[in-house]
Amino acid sequence: MKILDDKGRLFGIINIIDLLVLLLVLVVIAGGIWFFSRKDTTETGPTEVYYVTIKCAELDEEVADYLHIGDRLYYANGFTDVVVTEVSVEPAKIDVVRDDGTIIVATHPELKDIYVTVKVNSIPGDPMLWIGQLHATVGKELVLKTQYVEVPGVITGITK
Repeated sequence: MKILDDKGRLFGIINIIDLLVLLLVLVVIAGGIWFFSRKDTTETGPTEVYYVTIKCAELDEEVADYLHIGDRLYYANGFTDVVVTEVSVEPAKIDVVRDDGTIIVATHPELKDIYVTVKVNSIPGDPMLWIGQLHATVGKELVLKTQYVEVPGVITGITK
């Protein structure tokens, strides 16, 4: 018995082109079944909650009006799961050089320091705390970006 007969059929049963089309259809159906029956990988396991305080120094007080509790931080072309939990405003402290060369700390008459506390979920046992793709460490400079605000800031505290 020949593998291909004179009509181009495999073992005299099915045309090779028809067999390839049939195999392609079966692969697509199997892939669809696998895609829709797989487990949801977005389920999160246990997390540890940290609160990170970010100081945005010497800004107009109106900036704080656009920071809302519940706003999510934006990083690398998407919103993160980092959420604003508290916003406080204090008079900005600035260094002033006196005529005799000494430096004193004074409050600025108009500018304010805005402290934003955000809630960050971390995987237990992860040695680094992450905000988007940024390591959240005290002293780290970052851009605090929400839907309405984009200002420079410095991480000043991390609590559990």
